[in-house]
Amino acid sequence: MTLLLEEALDYLGWGWSILPIHAGNEHDKNPHSSLLIRTGYFRRDEEDRVRATWKPLQLQAPTVDQVTHWFQSSGAQVGVALVTGQISGRIVIDFDGEEGRAFAHELDVRPHVRTGGGYHWHLQAPPWPTRNLVGKQHPHAPDCVDVRGDGGNAVLPPTSTRKGPYLWLRDPRDPDPIEAVPEDLREALGLVRPAMPSMPTGSYTGPLPQGSKRFPSQRILDWALGKVNAGGGGRNDVGNQLAWALYNNGYDDEEVARVGHAYVQLVGHLHLPAYTWAEFQASQRSAKAADRGEPWGQPAAPGSTGEKRAQSPAQALEGVFSTLTPEDQARGAFLLAYAWASERRPLPDTVKYLRLIGHAGAAQTARQAYEAAERGHAQTGTLEGFLAARQVRLGRGA
Repeated sequence: MTLLLEEALDYLGWGWSILPIHAGNEHDKNPHSSLLIRTGYFRRDEEDRVRATWKPLQLQAPTVDQVTHWFQSSGAQVGVALVTGQISGRIVIDFDGEEGRAFAHELDVRPHVRTGGGYHWHLQAPPWPTRNLVGKQHPHAPDCVDVRGDGGNAVLPPTSTRKGPYLWLRDPRDPDPIEAVPEDLREALGLVRPAMPSMPTGSYTGPLPQGSKRFPSQRILDWALGKVNAGGGGRNDVGNQLAWALYNNGYDDEEVARVGHAYVQLVGHLHLPAYTWAEFQASQRSAKAADRGEPWGQPAAPGSTGEKRAQSPAQALEGVFSTLTPEDQARGAFLLAYAWASERRPLPDTVKYLRLIGHAGAAQTARQAYEAAERGHAQTGTLEGFLAARQVRLGRGA
């Protein structure tokens, strides 16, 4: 048995989903198409040509036989990668290059892997979906840091790429909690729970949004997945809420079914008995027949009495405050108070506003923020960054 196969089988036994990749050649770190196709991971394109795909590995780990086929005699130019996200229970922060290594040392990070050019830090996957992020392409993130989350992959030892070998620096079965990442960096990297609208109650008789005015279906799916993973409801109950929310936001039967199919694939086999496509279809029929609820985040016409556009970061925070965790409420309230202290707004006005939006510790939070601003303490993060990390959009008047 080769070392690569031995390690890959260990990874599989630990509950990880993995895939074969090219290593040390011109296709370095890309999925290994021929090995994937030989083991059934392919699709046909519009011209009926066979194309490799590793998307199924984002939903279900490979079998022992498939892994054995990939790595038993694969040669020196094949490596193994972790399919990151919920499927493997972990995400990876990539500190790239000399700048990335220096930043990791500055944060006092204990990385799990030494890569060909930097470090990989393995973290427990949070109960909400985590997006992949390239720091150089994100305005709030450090250029030297990337995130591999749901739908991503990260090279694993003992792979050796053109930049060098990947080596474990600590126990791979011991990922750090997401809270080990400094709060301001979590916000910059989008590693915080998205703020989502509360499920509306009662009936809605107004027009449903259309086209680009609809609340994004991916975010509605993310909300449902986060609720299931956090233990906020059973798969069937949340599936019913998912279908209802999609109809409320103007999606048609085919679109609801498409999102529902993804939901079933992602949560259906989390535990037994399995949650099935037939169960979601029943929920879809029930949701379609039910009274409509209010759409999420539907913009009102300018100047109308029901206008809901966020005109400032403060109003945006107010709009989602009740949906935040207590920790996030305290963080958002502090950032708002610090910003207002810097603008020299009266302390009593800030306390009053924080109380109005529902912050129980309004007076204490405001005093702490005003004292920090008075002493010139630099604040890590801004309210705008806090909101952006939680996918809260500011209105045009902000």
